[in-house]
Amino acid sequence: MSRERPLRGACSCGRNQYLIVVPQDSTASARVLFDDSSEHRRHQASPLTAWLRVPLSWYHSTTYSLYPDETHAAIRRAFTPTHAPHTKRYFCGFCGTPLTYWSEQPREESEFLSVTLGSLLGEDLRELEELGLLQEDSLNGDGQRTASGSVVKRSEGSESVGLPWFQELVEGSQLGRIGTSRRGGGVSADGRTRVEWEILEFGDGVHGSDGGIGTAKRKIGEVVEGEGKDVEMGSGS
Repeated sequence: MSRERPLRGACSCGRNQYLIVVPQDSTASARVLFDDSSEHRRHQASPLTAWLRVPLSWYHSTTYSLYPDETHAAIRRAFTPTHAPHTKRYFCGFCGTPLTYWSEQPREESEFLSVTLGSLLGEDLRELEELGLLQEDSLNGDGQRTASGSVVKRSEGSESVGLPWFQELVEGSQLGRIGTSRRGGGVSADGRTRVEWEILEFGDGVHGSDGGIGTAKRKIGEVVEGEGKDVEMGSGS
């Protein structure tokens, strides 16, 4: 699949900007990877890191100085850990945004670059599914929607499907109760009309007595004794 324009990204302050030029019908060379290895987690301070792995030749970056004394080397910084001299991590020297990760082990990996998904512009991030780089949700035998299997890349080179621990972490948190999203679509019988839909469900969580977020709603008339009355506050003698 080809694109009319490149994918775009930048750091938080805008000094680092890049383009990912996807050649026509070459998206098979790109992959979205989710990595939960301790090394990547520490560098990004996140329980899960997300990357767009593309051939080096697709990536084009430039820097913009906001003040006369800012140099290219100061804006686009590189870090190589002592325990991993075969790797390089590029980040913004001013706002600190992680941008890319490169490794030459194994040797064939040196022809690729992993770009942080979070540094892509919002509208370009949403187009990854259009490019076929994000797997759509599927239906199981019971007709229920199941999460798509995301590729998890680990530092030792092994791969697994899905992140059950992370899904449970999100579902059991306030984030998991804020909202859910479902997408679908179809094509008419004559193939001339295509319909796409998306349903967003949001819960209005309320604070429970234990400080957590709940979804219970109070009925009219359920008023706590003393609620709505003026309470006189005074200092202790």
